[in-house]
Amino acid sequence: MTWTPELRDFIQAHINDDTAELLLAAKRYQGIDVAFAVEQIEARKRLKGKLPEWYANAELVMGGRVSAEQCSSEVTARYKRSIIGGLTLCDMTGGMGVDFWYMSEGMERAIYTERNEQLCEAARHNFLALADGRHPVVEVREGDGRKLPIPSVDIIYLDPARRAGDGSRVYAIEDCEPNVVEWQDELLCHAKMVLVKLSPMVDLTDVLRKLKGVTDIYVVGVRNECKEVLVKQMAPQPPKGEGIRNGDVQLHCVDFLPSGKMEYTVSFPDEMEVPVTANGVGTFLYEPDVTLMKAQAFGSLCVRFPVLQLDYDTHLFTSNTLIPDFPGRIFEVEERIPFSSKVLKRLKRDIPQANITTRNFPITADELRQRTGIKDGGDVYLLGAKVKDEGDLLLKCRKKVVTSHP
Repeated sequence: MTWTPELRDFIQAHINDDTAELLLAAKRYQGIDVAFAVEQIEARKRLKGKLPEWYANAELVMGGRVSAEQCSSEVTARYKRSIIGGLTLCDMTGGMGVDFWYMSEGMERAIYTERNEQLCEAARHNFLALADGRHPVVEVREGDGRKLPIPSVDIIYLDPARRAGDGSRVYAIEDCEPNVVEWQDELLCHAKMVLVKLSPMVDLTDVLRKLKGVTDIYVVGVRNECKEVLVKQMAPQPPKGEGIRNGDVQLHCVDFLPSGKMEYTVSFPDEMEVPVTANGVGTFLYEPDVTLMKAQAFGSLCVRFPVLQLDYDTHLFTSNTLIPDFPGRIFEVEERIPFSSKVLKRLKRDIPQANITTRNFPITADELRQRTGIKDGGDVYLLGAKVKDEGDLLLKCRKKVVTSHP
């Protein structure tokens, strides 16, 4: 990589251009590596909303497609800094260095490790361009972290690659690269804390079975979309064979919403009670935040809030009194419609437009929309759900706006 002021200015001048046309006209731009410039333009476009601070800095070199896809957003990277302590950090899977950079703020020593030569070169350049006095001078180590000496630090961070050799996505911990399950003992010998970023699709119970010394699991979302799962392991380890005791692990559900940050913490397995089911649909309907859905904290919601679940596998809740601080979306029920083919044929006449969702329902939301012909959008919400003792219902609702979250 040869980064020059001319290349930087070219990228900024053509940031909104059609990159296919730029490639076709490459011969017109003498002295410019147009292929590399196009790669940078496309990466910047993908990262504009995800990393606004980095996007706004014209001096930064962005990683390739996979690195840009897997890297954290600015908001989730900053959040990681808030859940770790200590003064020394080593990132064993550096990638684009987004998490590393934000996590290293205020540290005395920070080590970035990456086996990809191009990413290391970009990292050296970017960390100098980002230097602001709040971060230490970064040590960049090029090579496979499993083959390099592991430094003794307060925190070791890993973001294992979640793609197999054929390019397909993988989710199980041992299928990611590097395999943290095999490596964890050695890592915990060199750090007080190991923080691992995993796919939002990972099985949390499987995580607790395979990773040692887990004290906290963070399910992190942005705008009600689950983005990542963070697992905190602490040394020293519990005695051999003791494992995780009741209440040892805290599940933190965190979602960065336009209305503010939603936070909900539940002790595992102490608060994972079976949810209490309702005998019908009340005035209000509640859909838990996507991070709570991932954590499956349904029983806890019934204990902490005066709500009941519609059915055992229908993860929607109801009450006759508004619960404004419920951690999720809140709806006011206007009509309860029994589900049948006959009803579907005439439903569009009464509800021409709606936002459709289904939970534990015979057909998907897409199938329901196709069979009814209802247009997407508007202020009406149509939720298909199985309700205890009442069967399958279509619930016509309107969303209740809550300005803040607990």
